[in-house]
Amino acid sequence: MRIVRGIFSGIFSFVLVVVLVILGLVITINLTILNPDFVISELDKLDAYSIITDQVKNQLPEEEPYMAQVVDETLAELDPWMKDQTATVIYSGYAYLKGEEELNIVIPLEQVRASLKENLAQAIRESPPPELEGLPPEQIDVFISQACAEIDSRVPQQIEVNEALLGPEIVTQLQKAKEIIGYIEFGYKALIGLAALLILIIALIQWWRAKPITRYIGISFTVAGVLSLVSTIVARRFDFQAIQPDIPPEIGAKLPQLISDFTSPLLIYSVGGLIVGIGLIILSIKLKSPNGENI
Repeated sequence: MRIVRGIFSGIFSFVLVVVLVILGLVITINLTILNPDFVISELDKLDAYSIITDQVKNQLPEEEPYMAQVVDETLAELDPWMKDQTATVIYSGYAYLKGEEELNIVIPLEQVRASLKENLAQAIRESPPPELEGLPPEQIDVFISQACAEIDSRVPQQIEVNEALLGPEIVTQLQKAKEIIGYIEFGYKALIGLAALLILIIALIQWWRAKPITRYIGISFTVAGVLSLVSTIVARRFDFQAIQPDIPPEIGAKLPQLISDFTSPLLIYSVGGLIVGIGLIILSIKLKSPNGENI
């Protein structure tokens, strides 16, 4: 009878190991990729706003060098605004993907228009382009007014994002993303319940005897902790630039930090699993078998 109990306990312990390993990955995804606070924090660490700024500057026409000064000053002024709007978009996007609200993102651009016009007027007055040199201030003001009107015509008052504006193809992709996120969130709860059920089954198989229960469960937690820890180490040492050489250098330099941040929850989970597992194994050694039976 002890052999039969041992076989079934071993089978369910193996299943428990698999469940615990998958649960660690799901928890990591929930705390990182599916966590808007994590995404916003990583954008700050990657200095994504500076990368966007550099890309905008590279698109400026070389024959209008004063525009570089205008854009540079405008982007510097709008840095807090960009971060606030990015956070708003991310939070709203995640709320939509998680089914908490409809997709309706509105980004006001009045501050962008005002900053552009102010900096453009200042740049033209301080360093007029060649075609304006020698002209009286009144004509320069007329040119500035025309330039500001051009900004108003090209920069809308706001940007709105909703399903109607995105089109059916993008909405279809977003619906698939919502389904995947739904499966992950359901899997998180299901895995916790399954792990608890497996522990209960092992306890029932062992007739609620503490010594073998703690031994089998302790081994499961220890093995799962080791596997999760190994996965964390491999991920942190993996050279992603070797398989994706086209990654921009400014991002590639910060990629190790990004991977470290992403795997931090899994590292904590694996260490916690090891501590619990080893503690249960030690407890099983110290516990005495009922009636001195060697179980």
